[in-house]
Amino acid sequence: MGTLHLGRLTRIDLPDAALAHVHAVLIAKLRVHEPVLLGWAMPDGRRDEVLVHPTLSIVVRYDEDDSCRLDRAWVERLMRAANGVGGLQLTPELVEGMAAVGGSTAGSPTPAD
Repeated sequence: MGTLHLGRLTRIDLPDAALAHVHAVLIAKLRVHEPVLLGWAMPDGRRDEVLVHPTLSIVVRYDEDDSCRLDRAWVERLMRAANGVGGLQLTPELVEGMAAVGGSTAGSPTPAD
């Protein structure tokens, strides 16, 4: 389970394989100075969203030392979502699908403060 820190206040725990895919999409968007709306489900059913802007600091910590293999189809799917009006929404089903690419069985993101 890796961790995505956005700014100083937002932390999202994700399986390493899912985190690698989200990280790749965020970096691609931020390299061209495009903000992206990122949303996720809280364990209690609420949803949180943050606008990830090029000036926002991002720290990514992977649980495993070895890098995760990126699946082109998942990256393209996430990029299409990130380019859409609703932004990149990390639903539990989406996270489980990405986690399966890396062989992980972990579930939905677990945001923490």
